[in-house]
Amino acid sequence: MPEYPEYVAAVVFAAGGVVNALLAPHRFSTAVLFCLAVTSAGLGFAVRSAAAHPTIATALAVSALLLGLAVGLLLLADGVLLVRRYGPQAALLATGGAGCAVLAVLVLDAVFHTVGGEMFGALVLAVNAAAGYLTLLFLVFAGYAFVRGRSTTLPETTHVVVLGAGLDGDRPGPLLTRRLERALAIDVDRAPDTPRVVFVVSGGQGDDEVRSEADAMADYLRGRGVPDDRIVREDRSVNTGQNLRFSAALVEATTPGHHATVVTSGFHVYRTSLLARRVGVPVHVVGAPTSPAYWLAATLREFAAILWLDRLPLIGLSLLLAVPVATAVFEH
Repeated sequence: MPEYPEYVAAVVFAAGGVVNALLAPHRFSTAVLFCLAVTSAGLGFAVRSAAAHPTIATALAVSALLLGLAVGLLLLADGVLLVRRYGPQAALLATGGAGCAVLAVLVLDAVFHTVGGEMFGALVLAVNAAAGYLTLLFLVFAGYAFVRGRSTTLPETTHVVVLGAGLDGDRPGPLLTRRLERALAIDVDRAPDTPRVVFVVSGGQGDDEVRSEADAMADYLRGRGVPDDRIVREDRSVNTGQNLRFSAALVEATTPGHHATVVTSGFHVYRTSLLARRVGVPVHVVGAPTSPAYWLAATLREFAAILWLDRLPLIGLSLLLAVPVATAVFEH
């Protein structure tokens, strides 16, 4: 058993991150591996500093406490604000729940420092390692989503696909309106001597909607002066994967060799790009702006969706927790 297993694991994870960055620089797995490396190294440093340098350990603990308290209160406050504004939706409740989970970790740490205990300490160490890794990974994801959400449109774009979102009665809601305005801006910003784009409005009718999202979007575009012959409706899709596949099939049937740009909300750009690669649809994705209050909750929801879709971050978490568990087993 190596004397410093956390540092060995950190080196292995970092080496994997470098290789992955060279082979597939745009994959989220690169961020996962580097976050595992940082968390493993931080875990080893914290454990050894606590034993050899109590003052440093105390300073680190206070810094982590203050950071965790700020993050937990921010998530909780944002969740409460959004629930009061939009009602008890699952994604908004999850934001407040995430804040409560962060605060619960801090309470667990405080209890441990009061009670102590070897087995309790192992549990606290594992919980803090998991919380630190997931927090670091979320911050990296949020930064990546922020940057990708500001992608620019390719000049060769011939079709703009607008992904559906919730309706407000029979009209596009605020989120969908911003997507439509972003799509219209793409058309307006084109050079005068280039052909106008064709808009593909993609979205079916949800169980709680009075009409399809595609119909509501088409009416909105017509109200903004877009003629019918430049609007294509795709009104069967119920998720992003179907949005992409059904829209691509409609366009390919009429315009082979087209160049499509997909418009969605900024926080949704990364997952849309990932799904487009998975379903084999070659598109460029750009983002529409989102209100700052809603952005945090929406990004957290996208992060959870990526964890479920990719599973690699969860596998990485299992590997990370295996390090302290294996260390405890060999030491005993």
